[in-house]
Amino acid sequence: MNSTDFTLLYIEDDSDLQEWFYMLFERKFEKIYQAFNGEEGYDYYKRYNPDIIITDINIPLLDGLNMAQKIKLSNKNQPIIAISAFDDKETLLKAINIGINYFVQKPVNINFLNEKIDEIISNLSNLKEIENLRQKKIDHLYQLAHYDTLTGIQNRFFFEKSLQEMIHRAKKMNFEIVLFFIDLDDFKRINDTYGHAVGDTVLQKVVENIQNIIRQDDVFARISGDEFALVLEVINSNFNIDLIANKIITTLQKDIKIENKSMEMSCSIGISHFPQDATSEIELLKKADIAMYSAKETGKSSFKYYKDIK
Repeated sequence: MNSTDFTLLYIEDDSDLQEWFYMLFERKFEKIYQAFNGEEGYDYYKRYNPDIIITDINIPLLDGLNMAQKIKLSNKNQPIIAISAFDDKETLLKAINIGINYFVQKPVNINFLNEKIDEIISNLSNLKEIENLRQKKIDHLYQLAHYDTLTGIQNRFFFEKSLQEMIHRAKKMNFEIVLFFIDLDDFKRINDTYGHAVGDTVLQKVVENIQNIIRQDDVFARISGDEFALVLEVINSNFNIDLIANKIITTLQKDIKIENKSMEMSCSIGISHFPQDATSEIELLKKADIAMYSAKETGKSSFKYYKDIK
């Protein structure tokens, strides 16, 4: 990470100094914001959240130290360099108490200023690297907690949470939800015949094939080993549930080829409706599961609605 990844706010009421400073440092930063008084500087800080602030102390409307004090109250870690023609003890003590990172006297020694900027950039780079690593760890833990590690789709925990949110939205907006409970027929045979590694690849292919049929916003999850759930929001009356169920069944009936082996697949699907069959995520899933077992009992590679079970 280098300095061009960072932004700078420079506050100075002298336009010639502003131009000189910009020409000197424009290649060092991703963006330089320029303010000409303390009030404008504070407004720019709130609006653009710059990585580093350099301010002259003697500026109009709100002097540099008072502006810096306001900034430090909202973010004590904000790096600030103060520049002044005066180096009296009172000014220096106030700068220290505010938490100014560095104090640079006018006329500015460019090498000294550049050195202090580089020190701040180095510290910020280290902090950003630490934060990036922390965020990657959080993202990884979130992925493990919410998504199936084999197929990449939602796991049962996240699915139940998503379904609960969908039911709440459906109640509020008055639309229906259709839940498909999908179970692969005789999947144990594949694991027993070819091994679990091949079985895992088959599951990945099955998920890929179903994802090619459904909409991107549909909720699709792996409930357990070879069981999946699909939730569809029915916003209009033209929605053809039978067509989608048949597409899934037809797609999974196609042989899956892995390592020069051709494996026949099929699935049974149970379908339940909100609010007709159930009004909670647990009951909706349970009734789709019951319908799925009924589909298996009537010959597999088929689908059945819970409402049609006698």
